[in-house]
Amino acid sequence: MATKRITHPDPDRILMAKLSGTAIHLARVGGSIDEAVSELREMAGGRGDLLAQEAGLMCGAWSVRLETGDFLVAAGFLAMAGAEYGEIRRWVEIGRERASRPMHSM
Repeated sequence: MATKRITHPDPDRILMAKLSGTAIHLARVGGSIDEAVSELREMAGGRGDLLAQEAGLMCGAWSVRLETGDFLVAAGFLAMAGAEYGEIRRWVEIGRERASRPMHSM
């Protein structure tokens, strides 16, 4: 009988999903840029690395799929919220590579 491996949620991945979803929501509803950035900064709790990762992935995916401009605005909010700017470029490349892969394989 195979042993079932129990996994625990990764807090960083959960935070990244919250940052991404919130940034996109804020970009779509409009409003104050300062308030959007402040909300994301508070949510990130000093995790400039995760802000950079999400901002870069969004920009990279956008550059391949040409999604709505909301993704670029959201990425800008994340960057302004305290992203480690030196890391964004690396994540843009990773986002491009991921977005270039086929969504489904036969």
